[in-house]
Amino acid sequence: MKVIITENQLKLIKEDISNKARQILIDRIKSVGFIKTSEIVGGLGNLMKILNINSPMEFLHFFDDLDVVQSEEEPDWTLFRYKPKHNLMIHKKKNDSVYINYDEIWEVLEDVFNLKYSKIKELIKEWLFEVYNLRGITPKPWCMETVGLVV
Repeated sequence: MKVIITENQLKLIKEDISNKARQILIDRIKSVGFIKTSEIVGGLGNLMKILNINSPMEFLHFFDDLDVVQSEEEPDWTLFRYKPKHNLMIHKKKNDSVYINYDEIWEVLEDVFNLKYSKIKELIKEWLFEVYNLRGITPKPWCMETVGLVV
């Protein structure tokens, strides 16, 4: 028996495979991080193309669904993450600062989108207000290993 596949059917099959592959990458990003996931597709630029991320704000919107958790050890901290012990942002209410994971977010904005420090702060402030309703905060980069904000 011979099966004939039309061009439209072939297009739908390719789109389905592409969507499944994209979802696998998204799930991997949420479990091991953006940087480690980019390594399996040949770098950050390739990952951005696969995920169809074309602007800094589109990149930040990738993190719109972070779990927001009150820190048990530090009552002043609100944690933003996909999994425990891998915080992508920490809001310290006492000084209205939001510490942004350098490796996973800040550095991508610097290196892939070639943004300067002040532009990154401005963009993150806008995004945090729009998505997480955080007002009057100061975004700051932080590296998990060196600063000790690992809660």
